[in-house]
Amino acid sequence: MEKVLRASTAGFPCERSLWYSVNVEADCEPDERRQRIFDVGTCLEPLIVEWLRRDGWEVEYNAGSQSAPLELNIPLENGRLSGHPDCFISKGSITDCLADIKTMNDRSFTQWRRAGTLKSKPQYADQLHVYALGCLKAGRDIKQLAIVGVNKNTSELHIDMFPYDEARASAIVERSDRVLRASEPPLEGCPRESWCCGYCAYSGMCDLYSKPFKPETDAVSVTSTEDEGVIRAMRLLKEARELGKESREQEAEAKGLLDSYMKTSGTTAVQGGGLIFRLLERESSRFDTTAFKKEHPELAGKYLKTSASVIYDVQEAE
Repeated sequence: MEKVLRASTAGFPCERSLWYSVNVEADCEPDERRQRIFDVGTCLEPLIVEWLRRDGWEVEYNAGSQSAPLELNIPLENGRLSGHPDCFISKGSITDCLADIKTMNDRSFTQWRRAGTLKSKPQYADQLHVYALGCLKAGRDIKQLAIVGVNKNTSELHIDMFPYDEARASAIVERSDRVLRASEPPLEGCPRESWCCGYCAYSGMCDLYSKPFKPETDAVSVTSTEDEGVIRAMRLLKEARELGKESREQEAEAKGLLDSYMKTSGTTAVQGGGLIFRLLERESSRFDTTAFKKEHPELAGKYLKTSASVIYDVQEAE
């Protein structure tokens, strides 16, 4: 039987999961909530195509998801890469841009729009590169790729475009061929500390999944868990930390630009974009504990109290 690796999964970070996908049947179905998320995206797709047309885009829509008329195939030595692209869009100087439609929750959409597909959603970029390579092999020239993203919370629509990268496409083909010719699930290329284990339909049969993500040390004992509620909370915490870091960096950049503008213009307050930004000078006083301890060690020992507290130490799993 021919092995077929789907374009939609070719960029999945775990090669072990990819191997399972072409050699065995999944051992679990998506939970009802996750299936509803997939269903919402499928139902919204034709509506999003109409939004694009209303906005002046010419859309060649390959309707029908897995049963769509246009299927692209890339023959490999041990099987093939295959998939159904969503559409080709054109507007003005942009012609025959190969696009894929994605719906995202507010948190994911915000992160994607800020960082771009190549940085925040590399799996989407890989999927489009498989489609593009299939188009090129079929004689259709493709230079521009795009993710059409819609925020399911606000209905905001954004298009992120990026060029076709021949080297990236070649790397995807090489990786896919390696997975297809493997006789056993690989031990390398399996980033188990990532989100991918939680979305993997083969975790129940994966020997690596049952092992601790991080070895125990003498200093602290780390317990691995399969509790879905705990794993979901960990994912939320990780996403929140990533968004918090990006938010702080974005705020620092914005304040730096505004500070430079205000110093150049000589103003101390400016209004625009729904905000009023002011430069204020204030004086504050604080108690110098270090100097007090040095000059009055006896009083410091008498009046300074020591208390214990519990903090949450959060680290990236190796």
